[in-house]
Amino acid sequence: MDKQVNRVGLGTFPFAGVFNRITKDAATLIVKEFIDKGGYYVDSAPLYGFGEVEAWLGEALKGYPRESYNIATKCGYVDVEGKTFQTVRKSARFHEVIAECEKSLKRLRLSYIDIYWVHSPDPITPFEETIHALLTLKKEGKIREIGVSNVTLGKLREYNKSGDVKYVQNRYSLLNRSILREFQVYMRRNSIQLIPYQVIDRGQLTGKVFEDLGNLHADDLRKGRSDWQPNTLEVVSNWVKSSLFPIADRLGITIGQLSIAWALSKTFVDFVIVGMTNPKYVEVNLKANSIELTKETIKDIDEKYRELEAAIQLKYGKTIAEFRGIRIS
Repeated sequence: MDKQVNRVGLGTFPFAGVFNRITKDAATLIVKEFIDKGGYYVDSAPLYGFGEVEAWLGEALKGYPRESYNIATKCGYVDVEGKTFQTVRKSARFHEVIAECEKSLKRLRLSYIDIYWVHSPDPITPFEETIHALLTLKKEGKIREIGVSNVTLGKLREYNKSGDVKYVQNRYSLLNRSILREFQVYMRRNSIQLIPYQVIDRGQLTGKVFEDLGNLHADDLRKGRSDWQPNTLEVVSNWVKSSLFPIADRLGITIGQLSIAWALSKTFVDFVIVGMTNPKYVEVNLKANSIELTKETIKDIDEKYRELEAAIQLKYGKTIAEFRGIRIS
């Protein structure tokens, strides 16, 4: 990756209206603001809006030079148009990966995709069959790099038997330290980098979300999830306010910027994915790319994390991940 490129990526899952309702015009404005302000990496998937978000992106980006952005999308779910999360079918079979790539290219109005992800492992299809499809697409010039998402270390090893996986996309943040040391060692030894999502934990690491909890609409994806239960949120909210806010305030940055900069400070992280639904936060988030945290600041954040971990262990007899219901890779 060109180190001059802004490493704060745009996550487009929120464009599907899973948190706050958003119109095509509003999404288009965010995309254009992102590129115009120096953003580079854009992450999408056919599953987002069941084809609609990819189509919006294709229209929003059509006026920009192809080399001015890096776009990633995914395979693993088929015939998404008109489906719901309950009715869409998962498959990473050879012929379906090939067909779904063609559909994504058409929706995106592109001739190639920079990073093509396996959205999540297909428990039925052999790993070798999926990788064969991806290598075929790469040989044809329709994709540039191969990535796998939502994988355990065991599954990553299976996908990477041929040594062709270049990226992993898993959930990771200063609150959700889900990439364990063994996972990091494997990535380093195999020249694989992480492009994490939920680096601000769907808003929990911004501070603002706790002010808006009573205003989540009925269809908000966060409602009812294990890490969004009232008691869990109260514990996290208090920690963010008492432990992270003073650090961010001392540096003159937002909690969200602190969280993004922390993720970017990790040597195994390439880009990070940040979902945005309000154009006023685009430039704020992009500025996190230029924030370099000192060793002392990172040590301070890590100490605050360990304090939270100890408090949860003492009161609930659980790790932070167990308390929040988060799977660790």
